[in-house]
Amino acid sequence: MKYCILILLFFVPLVVFPQSLLKGVVKDSNGDAVFAANVYLKNNPQKGIVTDLDGNFSLAVSNDTDTLIVSFIGYKPTKILLHSIKINEFLNVVLKEGSKTLAEVFITAQDPISEKFSVVKLGKLNIYLNPVSQGDPLKAITSLPASTTTDESANPSLRGSSADRTRVVLNNVPIYNPVRNSQINGIGNFSIFNTEIIHEQYVYASNPPLTYGNTSAGLIEIETINELPANQLQLSASLAGVGAFLSQKIKSKSFVQVFGNAQFSDAFIGANKTSMTRLNSFFSRDMGVNFHSNIGKRLTFNSFNYYINEGYDVNVEEFTYSGKALSGKTRFFSVNNLKYHTDNGVLSINSGIDNSLKNFSFGDLVSGNKTNQVFTSADYRWFISDKITLQSGISNDYQRSRFNDSIPVYYYALSPESPNYRSDTAISNNILEAYSYITWDINDKWTLSSGVRSNVPLKNQSYYLSSQLGLKYRISKNQSLLLSGGKYHNYSTPNYYSKKFILLSSYQLALDYSFEYKNSSLTAATYYKNEKGEQTNNLFFTIDDQSTFGIEFYYEQSFMKYLKLTFSNTFINQISEINNTRFKGEKDYNYFIKTSLNYNNPKTFSLTLSYLARPGDCYTPVAVSYFDSQTNFFLPLFSSNINSIRYKAYNRIDISISRYFKFGKTALITFASLNNILNTNNESEVLYNSDYSKTHFDHYELRTVYFGLVWQLNY
Repeated sequence: MKYCILILLFFVPLVVFPQSLLKGVVKDSNGDAVFAANVYLKNNPQKGIVTDLDGNFSLAVSNDTDTLIVSFIGYKPTKILLHSIKINEFLNVVLKEGSKTLAEVFITAQDPISEKFSVVKLGKLNIYLNPVSQGDPLKAITSLPASTTTDESANPSLRGSSADRTRVVLNNVPIYNPVRNSQINGIGNFSIFNTEIIHEQYVYASNPPLTYGNTSAGLIEIETINELPANQLQLSASLAGVGAFLSQKIKSKSFVQVFGNAQFSDAFIGANKTSMTRLNSFFSRDMGVNFHSNIGKRLTFNSFNYYINEGYDVNVEEFTYSGKALSGKTRFFSVNNLKYHTDNGVLSINSGIDNSLKNFSFGDLVSGNKTNQVFTSADYRWFISDKITLQSGISNDYQRSRFNDSIPVYYYALSPESPNYRSDTAISNNILEAYSYITWDINDKWTLSSGVRSNVPLKNQSYYLSSQLGLKYRISKNQSLLLSGGKYHNYSTPNYYSKKFILLSSYQLALDYSFEYKNSSLTAATYYKNEKGEQTNNLFFTIDDQSTFGIEFYYEQSFMKYLKLTFSNTFINQISEINNTRFKGEKDYNYFIKTSLNYNNPKTFSLTLSYLARPGDCYTPVAVSYFDSQTNFFLPLFSSNINSIRYKAYNRIDISISRYFKFGKTALITFASLNNILNTNNESEVLYNSDYSKTHFDHYELRTVYFGLVWQLNY
């Protein structure tokens, strides 16, 4: 029966309704057809379409009081009043070349079909201007109201779920462990992605589109650029590193981007020595190459390849032992995509490989982890009509991890002299899945989206079927409602604490509202999710079941052309079930405030002030301890009342400033930031004396300063 369901995924009955259409062709000033130009009506942009390979289009028109808009990157938008033309006659549209600043134009018709679900789009400019991103794509997400990342890392936690339930995808290929300078638990300060290669980044806070699999919380979808506006050379230098970035066109249909960076710690630690009391050193060397080519009219190819070598030396206090933690990692991954444009759709073939080797040592703990991933998928997106789109595909995700560890015999005795034992573990997982996804614009007000995704069980895997449904209602041209829900599955990513692939699942239901008017925008959401599966938290207990209810609010207001204010607040009620007993969840917050004030004047400077406030995280205290004569350490026994104590409330204020100088074809950007201005001691971890009778606390980042510059040459 389960294999019959897989076959049925590719045969979805559809009803197509005839429409009266405005037909035409879009060409440039040389008379050449413009492929993928955007054609839409001013008062109904959601119904926009793109021209085919010959520049032709067909668009449903219900009345002649609207305005037709035709646009494409590098050309001036063309506006045509419908009452000035004969709708039943073939229309010729000629686009004129425009300013190169159009490289940041938002293209509605080229967004993923999964945008019918709740999504936030971040372009390259959005990331750079984000008050907390520090130029990093994944850190930019932490400013969104849906982000519940609390450890000041780049690991995306969305709407109360763990980061391991959210997947990051680059050009249709999943990228696991997407952070740099990571600890043994996977936490890292920055992602491995370079913002310069990014065209758009889509953030699905919940109900991730089933065009992708192996996620049961949210999804981060990253697309690299498919057109190069101009050749450019960038050289950068900062308090913590130097870098170079080259973007070069190859003839008229291809381009290549090459970049490299070297990070060092001496200057950064020296400038922040009163705040960097635990960090001894860090380094990284990375290099990336992104190649894109249009092979004829119908075929495109893109290849992104990345290599990094990194490490750090930091003082760590764990239980009652203090010592150095040393980490080193080398990694290479390659993502390759081939797209073939048919008359009515797009066929995509995607592949990726990811190999890494990581070493970590602390006291008597020594861990080595070698991982390999091979991913392949094939997808076909079929534009059945201007109202109905169907996408189907199949994917195979093979993952293998090998752990070579020396593990402490007693978890609380971590000194180098304490006993340990050797453990070698090799595990693998092969995820073979098929899916089908459909969107249907029922009329001007209603849009229906639905998808199913199922695995083909291999070896000892269990069979599962993921499904989702979304219904969007456009109240007016300025506001809309979206109701979405579904069931989702994913496998956990193995780590030192849990050396196995565990099947997780979740039920999700969300209602999202959005409103935009002139210089104001408002979004609100309420959601409920129930997550099941053995979610490994630490060495002492696992979460069997977790329910989360949340309410989000976000408001944005622009003033006087250059000034913008943002404010968001989130309420989360989370309950975790452990051994049939219910406890307060780790992401249980009665407020989670994020606000920023941004002044951005290209002729003078950009200045951003941001503030974040929330209750402290929950933790489980040590209830009593006993001296162990075998190890000469005290044995701690934790309270049975899990997550019963909170750290002090978290507060942080950051400020950043940048200045843009232009000199002909060259430009200079200078930037500086002061983080945690008030030097607030935000508690991150509880620590104990030798017999656990007294407590003290480790803290998140104290006040730090960072600055640098970027030189650009456009040629």
